[in-house]
Amino acid sequence: MKTYEFWMERFKSTRNYCFMLSLAVLCNSALAQNDVERPANSSESDLVAGTQATTEEQKGLPGDRLTMNVNGKEFKLTGDILIDGGDGSLYFQQDTGRIWFVEPDQVKERVDSSIDAVPVTLDAMEKLLLEELPQGFRVYQTKHYVIAYQTELAYAKWLAQLYEGRLYRVFETFWQRKKKFELSEPQFPLVVLVFKSKEEYERYREKDLGPGQEMVAYYNFQSNRVAMYDLTLGGRRPGENITNRRIEEVLMNPAALLQVATIIHEATHQLAFNRGIQTRFADTPLWLNEGLAMFFEAPDVKNKRGWRRPGLVFDQRLIRFRNNLRERPANAIERLITSDDRLRDPATAVDTYAEAWAFNHFLLNRRSKDYVNYLRELSKKPPLSTADANQRVDEFKKHLGSDLGKMEKDFMNYIQKLK
Repeated sequence: MKTYEFWMERFKSTRNYCFMLSLAVLCNSALAQNDVERPANSSESDLVAGTQATTEEQKGLPGDRLTMNVNGKEFKLTGDILIDGGDGSLYFQQDTGRIWFVEPDQVKERVDSSIDAVPVTLDAMEKLLLEELPQGFRVYQTKHYVIAYQTELAYAKWLAQLYEGRLYRVFETFWQRKKKFELSEPQFPLVVLVFKSKEEYERYREKDLGPGQEMVAYYNFQSNRVAMYDLTLGGRRPGENITNRRIEEVLMNPAALLQVATIIHEATHQLAFNRGIQTRFADTPLWLNEGLAMFFEAPDVKNKRGWRRPGLVFDQRLIRFRNNLRERPANAIERLITSDDRLRDPATAVDTYAEAWAFNHFLLNRRSKDYVNYLRELSKKPPLSTADANQRVDEFKKHLGSDLGKMEKDFMNYIQKLK
């Protein structure tokens, strides 16, 4: 099998799905075919600076440079070749944070540099987004986020307070101070897209992910973006100008709180992949990947923003898991560790997500130090790495012990007492 074909198999195997919350990715050909409509006066080449230099001059500039042809469209990219397949295929990280899987016959010109690419700034990302997205988008910046919004400024500010003002700080405190996991600073601006209507969002989502992926929000770990729509739309009166207080009122109903849980879940994925806990396209077990996001997502009905901190008990997931305990097999933990299949299968996904939430809750509260050491090892895996079932079990047992039977008993005792 050629290197690029192998990468595509790995690429497909890392596509992680959830019943309401989803990660999804796309290949370069789909990206080119479904490219978001840009203003008439812009082109793909506008997205990258430094294309006027000669080849020799480019070698001394930061970042590798590619000129690619994808489905008849030319792309000029600056970034870093993270993996060279040796057959002309490349795993390329653009200076915007997007990952490209490059086929050998797509490359028209390649210029390597000995200097790492410089990630785009917040202002440069804002400019790129306004060039790329449909008319009507504006941008609100925070220290780490670039929020491109089609709705009202009040909603963008509310989201910024939730993400930058609350989640980012709580995420850092939880992992660095409480769990002693040293985080890295985000390499790229954290991009969030907010559409003015569910219909506009769904059109974008279908172009980005393909048909059939219905969800309130999602994190795309190829583009490194979170996308969503304005969650207050269903609770507004016609023509109502939204305020921060009104946003909080609308989002305090039970249905809206579940939507708040969704956007926290997806933003937690984005933080995990941008702050060194996980590596995009590495072999991270899906129960862990989704379980960590679910550990953060539980809504808080007493908080005016609908969310306060990680680790709260999510009653819906707990009840779901407890309802399935009678049918739980003796090798349940090993089954969860070794295979992602039940999480990807729509027939078993809801129950298995509840199990992944419960198991992560147990490990982070009862085996925290060992679990964090396990996370540290997984975080060092390179992109496109592979691990078979035996390797996954060995990695887990190395840090958390070989007696899975005893762990199962401890896990069940913990769940029975949890409330």
